[in-house]
Amino acid sequence: MIGQQARLMFQKRAYSNTSCSKPSFSVYIHWPYCESKCTYCNFNKYVNPKNPPHDRLVKAMITELEYFLNDPRYGLKDRKVHSVYFGGGTPSLAKPSAIHAILETIRNQVGLSEGTEISMEANPTSMEQSKLEQFRQAGVNRLSLGIQSLNTQDLKMLGRDHTRGEALEALSMAKDIFHKESVTFDLIYARPGQTTKDWERELQQALDIAGDHLSMYQLTVERSTPLHKQSLKGLLPSIPDPDTAADMYEATVRIAADYGYHHYEVSSYAKDQQAISRHNFSYWQGMDFLGIGPGAHGRLTDIRKNQRARTFGEFHPDKYMALCETEGEGIRKIQPISVHDMAEELIVFGMRTRMGIPRSRFSKMTSGGMLDQAIDTEALKLFTEANLLIQEDAMTDDLRYFIPKELLHEWEQGGGIRPTEAGLERIDYILPRLLKVKSIKD
Repeated sequence: MIGQQARLMFQKRAYSNTSCSKPSFSVYIHWPYCESKCTYCNFNKYVNPKNPPHDRLVKAMITELEYFLNDPRYGLKDRKVHSVYFGGGTPSLAKPSAIHAILETIRNQVGLSEGTEISMEANPTSMEQSKLEQFRQAGVNRLSLGIQSLNTQDLKMLGRDHTRGEALEALSMAKDIFHKESVTFDLIYARPGQTTKDWERELQQALDIAGDHLSMYQLTVERSTPLHKQSLKGLLPSIPDPDTAADMYEATVRIAADYGYHHYEVSSYAKDQQAISRHNFSYWQGMDFLGIGPGAHGRLTDIRKNQRARTFGEFHPDKYMALCETEGEGIRKIQPISVHDMAEELIVFGMRTRMGIPRSRFSKMTSGGMLDQAIDTEALKLFTEANLLIQEDAMTDDLRYFIPKELLHEWEQGGGIRPTEAGLERIDYILPRLLKVKSIKD
């Protein structure tokens, strides 16, 4: 192990050697329409109108894409695209020709490498199943199915517009078209009335048919959603208490491991390095990402000011499209990100992954800040001795299960800090005690 002073000197050298490089960025495309709105959803979504303004919306998105990709403030023209993600809403309601046109715009403006991850969310309804092959031909190479449950009654309670049978049929078709290593789906546990045994049975059924990746989330009942209002009125079975939800989380980790899945992020599991979601890592590791569409969020660096900022798209589709038509972009607000806030965000989001926070990335993203100076050393020592955190100065063999191949080099440049499996389960307790970012100056 190298000493503290040597480690800090290494970080300074690592930053000075990489600060002039041009990091990659991701693109997020938000399709705002759904066939119906789920009872638990508080995202910026709108029920699909009878005659959706499809062509106008796509044209507005392309206009906004061209605006940002050519804006010299952000220098995206000279940078590589890390990933593209079509989310929403329900982007599989879009015409495949729209997906193709958007990808062609990115390809013509800045280029797309052959291996770039291009993901799309899709619902497993019969209507959307019929378009999967066309989406593949349009350029999508990774599909995320919003299955959420294999219980038809619970699907109705959640406001989903598909059945268990449609979910199984869609998953089978998706694996045939996109191959199992490029198909993932979501499940929600701790649903009203669900027991740990119920969840264990459902999880095993799901893992029997899964591809190489899946995401499993604990239900969060957000205020003002239909599910929240029904719960307040006593119209739903009891929602599992925190202890039961914790038992479900532990069962999820244990059973997924029995099926050969590596738990690389709080809610994400992959069988191998190739199946890890590249796009989500762009959020967790502080990369720039361009948010396009109504209500889309982004995070970009103004290279002339050396200033990072969050972008917030206009919420309502009509207002968004009108802005794009008159201004060239549909941004509602741009909010600067201080170095202090960026440091805190890197630690909070990075520590929800088994990759943790590489020292080299922390330095690059905080204008030379030192990760070890943003961490409470006494707390770090305590959590390390308790086998909740790992502090490393170089690569270790097991990291390949938790980090995309293209990011491994960051751990070779001075190591970092990351949670163990036990630490990941307790990360909400650990973070407030670990953070000391007030020492990071803007």
